[in-house]
Amino acid sequence: MRIAMVCDEFYPDVGGGPLYTTGLSTALAKLDVEPIVITHTHAGQPEEDEFEGVEVRRLKGFVMPRLDRAISAGLARRLHEHIKFGNFDVVHGQDIYSSMALLSIHSAHKRKIPSVLTCHSVHKSGGIWRLIYRPIVSAMKRANRMIAVSNAAKRFCVALGIPDDKIEVIPNGVDLSIFNKDVDGSVMRTKLRVKKDPLIATAIRLVARKGPDHLVNAFSSVLEKMPNAKLAIAGGGTEAANLRAQIKKMGMEKSIFMLGRLPREQVAQLMAAADVFVLPSLVESFGIVLLEAMAVGTPIVCTRTQGAVETVGGRDALLTHPGDDDALAEAIVRMLSDKKLAEHLRTNGLKTVKRFSWEKTAKKTLKLYEVVREEHA
Repeated sequence: MRIAMVCDEFYPDVGGGPLYTTGLSTALAKLDVEPIVITHTHAGQPEEDEFEGVEVRRLKGFVMPRLDRAISAGLARRLHEHIKFGNFDVVHGQDIYSSMALLSIHSAHKRKIPSVLTCHSVHKSGGIWRLIYRPIVSAMKRANRMIAVSNAAKRFCVALGIPDDKIEVIPNGVDLSIFNKDVDGSVMRTKLRVKKDPLIATAIRLVARKGPDHLVNAFSSVLEKMPNAKLAIAGGGTEAANLRAQIKKMGMEKSIFMLGRLPREQVAQLMAAADVFVLPSLVESFGIVLLEAMAVGTPIVCTRTQGAVETVGGRDALLTHPGDDDALAEAIVRMLSDKKLAEHLRTNGLKTVKRFSWEKTAKKTLKLYEVVREEHA
């Protein structure tokens, strides 16, 4: 089966969307499926590429800065040509906010090719939001099936007017070849020169909805009780400069490491090095990093967002309300102080993460591809 997997964000981009496309495509390739990733170019990248054994086609055209979305008429034309002449069995748009993914669904519909569109999101859907989402919903309705990465994402799709029976919930996976309990965190501790200091870590896209500023605020309270604690922040994004200014203004430069974007192997080492992993998101549809932290055996503190509650619940993490910096600080201090609690959550997390893998996600997705092909025929 030949699948067009269309997206705006792909390696070297970071975040849940690129991880989803990478993890799913490589797992599908191992099931004798032929996934072809179609995305746009970054500066200096070849148009024809290969990533982890998967063919990648990078189309040239203007991309909106910061948002990383293709809006070029020429790129759209080239995308339509790839769909028309690519001999694809199914077209799979990787994100409802990707202009390339939405265009691919339109092209597949026009050429009578079955299509699937994945929703990674949970946002407001009433009032003025219905106007904003109108072109997105139009594409969602053209797709033969929707994949929602969580029940929260499915509820969001239903709120936008997508029929319940058209939506399949297929959770994200985790790459257990990189994230596992055998990862050695001592290398990262040595690199950061933290030795035995309490280490808090996060690995997120530095954008407002991920709440990095709330984590920095909470960490200032943590330092009042644990002056030798350190915070390591991995990731890049539009809020990076604001975050550095916030850290400097609060006088915490010596206690916080801004690590930028790290390779996946180094993210795993950072998580394994940490005494606690924190996800401070204001909105979260799933949270792949939660699976990754659990897989290396690091206890978690995260906010009570819709997707995170589904992923970890109260069994595998300490949960706080989004935006409550004091509660976040208290949860971090409690995790660092209560070794019995930390070990309990660590043990639960290692059990929970066994339910998730890209292989399982790929098998469920392949089954859905087969269903839409049959129905379309």
